[in-house]
Amino acid sequence: MAHKVSKLLLYAQDNKGLGHINRTLIIARHILAAHQHMVAYIVSKSPISTNFTLPERCDYIKLPTCVTTSDLQTEQELESAKQHFRALRSQLLLDTALGIAPDLVLVDHEPLGFAGEFREGLYALKAYYPSTRFVFGLRDIMDDPACVRAQWQEQGVYDAFENLYDGIAVYGCPELYDVADAYGIPPSVRPKLHYCGYIVRDKPPLDSATVRRQYGVPQDARLLLATVGGGSDGYPVLDAVLKSLELLKTDFPGLCAVLVTGPFMPPREQAMLQAQATRTCRVLTVADTFQLMVAADAIVSMGGYNSICEALAVPRPLVIVPRATRKIEQKIRAEILETLGLARCITPEHLISSNLASAIEWALRRPPVAYAARVRQIIPSFSGAEQLTRYLSPWLAECDREVEVR
Repeated sequence: MAHKVSKLLLYAQDNKGLGHINRTLIIARHILAAHQHMVAYIVSKSPISTNFTLPERCDYIKLPTCVTTSDLQTEQELESAKQHFRALRSQLLLDTALGIAPDLVLVDHEPLGFAGEFREGLYALKAYYPSTRFVFGLRDIMDDPACVRAQWQEQGVYDAFENLYDGIAVYGCPELYDVADAYGIPPSVRPKLHYCGYIVRDKPPLDSATVRRQYGVPQDARLLLATVGGGSDGYPVLDAVLKSLELLKTDFPGLCAVLVTGPFMPPREQAMLQAQATRTCRVLTVADTFQLMVAADAIVSMGGYNSICEALAVPRPLVIVPRATRKIEQKIRAEILETLGLARCITPEHLISSNLASAIEWALRRPPVAYAARVRQIIPSFSGAEQLTRYLSPWLAECDREVEVR
């Protein structure tokens, strides 16, 4: 007897950020660990090879992005180039899906792929391989609910929920954010919804004392961690943190800080921050921020899903500066957590050193035991990856059926 090798295809909607690909890798590791006769393929625009390690029995397919030079382009030329690459990615996704013929497809964040680029591939796969199962992985807070509903209506997402997808896994809990009501999911589709809880990496094995020794932080010093994810637009946050540290010296003598720029922060901005580093304030390009959270007394972060979930899982008091983009996902998340007493939110338009210093002081003065109890009261666990694996298990069990070798 031998096992049939089953195949999992994961689509991760990412470009310059790290959040979606990071979450997808966490999921892949848990599923592969639970199903020894499965292999996984991840497709994404994210430059994964330079930032992450793939688990065993997992391969990665890089989707191309529109790379430009410093030469000036008209808006029309740039849009034409972007459309060309969308069409190219759509064809690659179609060929990949049909070529791999996966037993299960898990699509992250965008039900039909970014700007619908996976639509043709998903529907072709369902037509050619009707036994394939399709699950949509929905991060709880996506954007302004009205914008999400309008986009889904325009792209035909509600039809896909009805006729393409077998299940919808929500990476969150309804007590914090009810996606069914927020995004107008039809009653006929709601039985497919399953809340898995928040997906977080396995906690680092190192304790606070070990991490502090590793980064040269005195054991008795207060430690502030500031992290901005990939870092492409994180400079204003870290610059404000540096300025706020000066205002905190009197009340918190000996306060230490570690600032992590992220790999995508422009080199010039990284250099400007590095020039302000001191013996008690380190500036790092990359670091295991989850590990540093274990040693920190308070955290300043942008409002991305992964960073916030990790900070709450530790748990450490949070100051959140949501990303300043047309999407308000991070602002919604930050305001919900502030209302619950788990964070302070400083919106970009209010990001001045005095405001940030006041919020950091709030975080540093939170009683650790009481804060941790409050987190656990609201979010009992962060075992989303395990819960997702259990949710997928009936479909994955079908994939694991033994077949006789002839």
